[in-house]
Amino acid sequence: MKDILNVDVGSLFSEEGDANFISTPDFETLCAANSSSFEEVRLSLENKTSPITTSFSTELLLDDIKKIAGYLRGHYKNMLVLGIGGSTLGFRTIFQSLKGPYYNHETLRDNYPRVFVLDNVDPIPVNYLEKVLDFKETAIVYISKSGSTPEPAANFIHFYKKYMEAGGNPKDIVIICDPGDNGINHIANDLKCHLLHIPAALPGRYTVLSPVGFLPSEVIGIDSKQFLEGANRVHNAILTTPLRENAVFILGTGIAELARKGKTIHTMFSYSTILQEFGLWFAQLWGESLGKEKSLTGETINAGTTPLPALGATDQHSVLQLFKEGPNDKIFGFVTIENFPTDVKLTDPFPSENEYSYFAGHTMSEQLKIEQISTEISLVHSKRPCYRLTLPELSAYTLGGLFYFMEALVIFSAKLWNIYPFDQPGVEEGKNMTYALMGRKDYASVRPKYEEVLKKYRAGGRRIKH
Repeated sequence: MKDILNVDVGSLFSEEGDANFISTPDFETLCAANSSSFEEVRLSLENKTSPITTSFSTELLLDDIKKIAGYLRGHYKNMLVLGIGGSTLGFRTIFQSLKGPYYNHETLRDNYPRVFVLDNVDPIPVNYLEKVLDFKETAIVYISKSGSTPEPAANFIHFYKKYMEAGGNPKDIVIICDPGDNGINHIANDLKCHLLHIPAALPGRYTVLSPVGFLPSEVIGIDSKQFLEGANRVHNAILTTPLRENAVFILGTGIAELARKGKTIHTMFSYSTILQEFGLWFAQLWGESLGKEKSLTGETINAGTTPLPALGATDQHSVLQLFKEGPNDKIFGFVTIENFPTDVKLTDPFPSENEYSYFAGHTMSEQLKIEQISTEISLVHSKRPCYRLTLPELSAYTLGGLFYFMEALVIFSAKLWNIYPFDQPGVEEGKNMTYALMGRKDYASVRPKYEEVLKKYRAGGRRIKH
C-alpha cells in the first residue's frame, strides 16, 4: 500500500512499559482480542455488505456525471455548491488539495468555472455572494442526502430565486440526493433538472466517494475515476495484508487502547495548507461516527474520542505549547506529503545574518518536512503517542485512497467500541426543534412543546448586565 499511502504507527508503542504508550506484550494480547472483530469488518468489505463499499457502484454513474459536468463547464463561468457537513466537506478537501487556495484567480483555473461553496445558513456570506456572482452565469449544485436538511434547503430556496430572476434555465440545476418519494425528488422532477442519486446505504459523511464529491470535481477538470481507483487499491490492501502488518488493524487497535488509557482527544495535524480541509472532513467522519451514547446492546457507554484538526506548521505557534505541556489526554496523527507538486528553493540575500543565511539552498518542502518530524519527535519525547500518514504525492488517486482508509479505520474502531457508525442520533433533537420552531407543517404538533422548552430555557439563563 506504500505506493498510495504510507502508515507509520511506531510512536504509539514503547518497549519501556510507559503507560502513555502500548507495550509489546499488551499489543500481543490486543491482537488476540481484536482479531475476530477485524475479520468481521474485513469480511463485510470483501462481500460488499459494508455501506462504504457502495461507493464502488458509483462507477456506473461516471458517464452521466462526466456528461453533466461537461455541459456545466461549457455554459457557466461559476459553480455554486450548496450543502452542509458531508455534502460539502469532502469536495472542499478535494478542491483545496488538488486546485489550491487561489484557484478562483483567472490565471490559475484554465478557463474552468470559479468555485463557491456555501455550507452554512448565514446572511453575511450570502450577501457577499450576491455581490460577486452573476447568477445567469452561475451553475447551482444543490446537495442534500435527505433533502430535508434545513440549512442547504434555505440556501437553495434563496439562490434558486436569484437564479431564476436572472433568467436561468431550471433544467441546468443539479440536485444530488437520496432516491425517494420526498420533497427534493419532487422538486427535481418538477424542474426537469439534472438529478443524481447517492447510494441509499451510504451515510452523508461517507459520500465523498460518490456523486457528492465526483460531480463538482469533474466540473473543474478532476477525473473522478481516479478517486475510485485509489479507494479500490486501499480496499484490496486491507483485504490481503496480514493482520499484524495491516495498517487499519494496528492503528485502530492502538487508538482504541490509548482511548481506554485516557487519550480521549484525537488530533489530526495536517502538514500542508492545502490539506487543511482534510482535517475538517476527518473531524466530522470521526466525531459523528464514533461519538455515541449507547452501545449496540443498549448500554450507556458514551463512546468516542474528540477529533481536533490542526495545521502544521501554523499551529506550532498556537496550540503546540498546550499539546506538549498541557493535559496528556491526546493522540496525534500527522498527514504529510512526500513529493510536493511544486517547490520553492531559498536563496541567500542576507549572508551576514545567522538568522537568515542558513536557509540558503534549502527548499520550503524540506523545511516543512523537518518541522513536521521535529514536532512529532518533540511530542513523543513528552510522552505523547503519535502516528503518521504519508501521501507519496497529491492526486485524485492518493486522496481516494486516503478517504477510504479513514472510513475503514472508523468502521473498525466502531466495531471495537461495539457501536453503530452509520447514524447520528445526537443531532436529531436540535434538528427537530428547528423544524418545529420554523413552522414546518408536519412538525406542527410538537411546536407548542418546543416553544415551552425554549421559553423555560431562556427564563432559566443567567445574564450578566454591564
